[in-house]
Amino acid sequence: MTTTQALPPVRADSALTLSGVLASALPHDLGTARGSSRYTVPAVFSRRPQPREIDLLHGTSTSRRLAEAGYSDIELRVSDRRLLITNTNLMDLKEGLAHLIGVILSEVSTQAARERTERAEELDALALIEEQRLESIRQAAAGIHFD
Repeated sequence: MTTTQALPPVRADSALTLSGVLASALPHDLGTARGSSRYTVPAVFSRRPQPREIDLLHGTSTSRRLAEAGYSDIELRVSDRRLLITNTNLMDLKEGLAHLIGVILSEVSTQAARERTERAEELDALALIEEQRLESIRQAAAGIHFD
């Protein structure tokens, strides 16, 4: 009998992280004489990235951060629940690139959450103003008598 343990659902507003490298999607000739020294490394997200997080990851500030750290040839691309780290290798990741990407993801996740909160607060304020406007109209209408 096989038992599986149900994992708790991941909330969409939880921090966006990477759970690891998808080894089965690495180049099949990796580690051979014919294998390339640079390739795309797929990493698995902890949850599906939200559109704003994808925009931030694909943005120029991410490219600039990578370049400033000495990784100007590397590009981060989102593909469904995977982060494709192009033109790199496992050694680059082990020697510091993985940490930098983790920091970038944390900042992207925090910025997107902050923007969502600000947007929700703005919408709440607009809803309150609209409710006050409607109440004012209702009161004005209630004060009209045709007798």
